[in-house]
Amino acid sequence: MRWLAMLPRQRCVCVECGAGEAEVSYFMAEHFNLAIATDACPPKSAYPVAVDGPIGYVKCRAENLPLPSDSVDMVVSMQALHHFDLAGHLTEARRVLSPGGIFAALAWGEMVLPVDVRTACDDFLAAVKPFWEAERGWVVSGYNGLKFEGEALALPKAAMRKTVTVEALVVLFRGWSAYKAGQRDCAEVLAATRLRLRQLGHAQITVAWPIVGQVFRKLP
Repeated sequence: MRWLAMLPRQRCVCVECGAGEAEVSYFMAEHFNLAIATDACPPKSAYPVAVDGPIGYVKCRAENLPLPSDSVDMVVSMQALHHFDLAGHLTEARRVLSPGGIFAALAWGEMVLPVDVRTACDDFLAAVKPFWEAERGWVVSGYNGLKFEGEALALPKAAMRKTVTVEALVVLFRGWSAYKAGQRDCAEVLAATRLRLRQLGHAQITVAWPIVGQVFRKLP
């Protein structure tokens, strides 16, 4: 994220689209004069922000940003691009970006587990696979094939890592949208997976989520 923050030639205004809780905006506020989080349906916990807070929050669609043309140094989204009207968002991002500005569409890649843990989870992962949203493959690929008029920049390898217990990992699985959609077919498989994980005897398990995505610089 620091690498991303340093890319624009100027760091006056950063706009996060589909911001949700605005975690990216709060980070970028440390590097930009102004960080603006935007979302068509902001969560009650995040919007509106405090008047004296480090960011602004605007309720709007990613395809219709209430900002002047050539006025923004970065447009960024995290795990959100697939929810937008793609053509409309790309056109709007190019409009508001200043020359040299950065467009970044980021996402979380496929979860990475230790080999023995992954093997213990194979049956569950196979059971939930049919219930994932159709666009999930594109998301975990880092929006492979995304086109944006400008210079493509290589995203460095990075990942978020977290150490969890077996029970916390099972809770994480239960929170997946695919599990919720297919709970009737997957509940027994998850129970069996939980037993296998407990039999491994790990007090803690390291889980990693690679940061993937596409980054471009708008050319003059």
